Amino acid sequence: MLNHGSSQVHTTASINKQEIISEALVKEISKLSATVKLLKLEIKDDKFSFKAGQWVDMFIPGVPVVGGFSICSPPHLLQASRMLHLAIKYSNHPPAHWAHTQCKVGDSLHLRAGGKFVYDPDPVTPCSDLVLIAGGVGINPLFCILHHFLHVHNLQRDSNLKGTSKVVLLYSAQSPDELIFLNELLLLSENYDNVTIKFFSTKERVKEDHFITNGRIHYQVLESILKDTGLTKGQVYICGPLSFIETMQVYSKDAGFSKDCIFIERWW
Repeated sequence: MLNHGSSQVHTTASINKQEIISEALVKEISKLSATVKLLKLEIKDDKFSFKAGQWVDMFIPGVPVVGGFSICSPPHLLQASRMLHLAIKYSNHPPAHWAHTQCKVGDSLHLRAGGKFVYDPDPVTPCSDLVLIAGGVGINPLFCILHHFLHVHNLQRDSNLKGTSKVVLLYSAQSPDELIFLNELLLLSENYDNVTIKFFSTKERVKEDHFITNGRIHYQVLESILKDTGLTKGQVYICGPLSFIETMQVYSKDAGFSKDCIFIERWW
């Protein structure tokens, strides 16, 4: 998830953006955690589209600053229902503050999609294996990517396109309560044999079980999971705070992934 400073438009001026700016209506608001709200938005322009992993510029009436938030819902949801979801963490940054303190169902705003952090596999070619590594609300674009991976996987299976692609998700947050999408992710790991998910609580210690571990993601953790799943090559997508990204990049390279196969989304 992007967390921009005073000028999202200036900061992302050189980053791939679509020309279409669509009106979006707030259809539903819910709480994912004590600090994260989920906005479900209806996109009014049929020409608006995005790719898994991208973010949106958010133009809010009465808010002079443009927000930038990674999309957490997959492209096929937009195609099927014209809906797009944003999970926004509370901060004093005006767009995020508006989402938590003023946004209400029925509000109108405008969105423009963009970004180079993209997962867009060929639907007629077996998908590459994926390693997804998320820190905090960095889960947002990776949650989208995971759903898109499974959507393409299901389409290929239904078309009898053989493939044994696997995906590993490592997801850390300060506490279990901040592991947003936890229950849905657990359900995905139960329903798909090719999905392995591990959660980490970095500050609040919990009783460890088969899916939540105390502490940070260390290299030995990544190495062990890759060995257990037999995942030796593929693509790595990392999103989170800058220091987290830098560490995970090193771990990924040490695990044998080439620089060209490692993709990152920084918080700014």
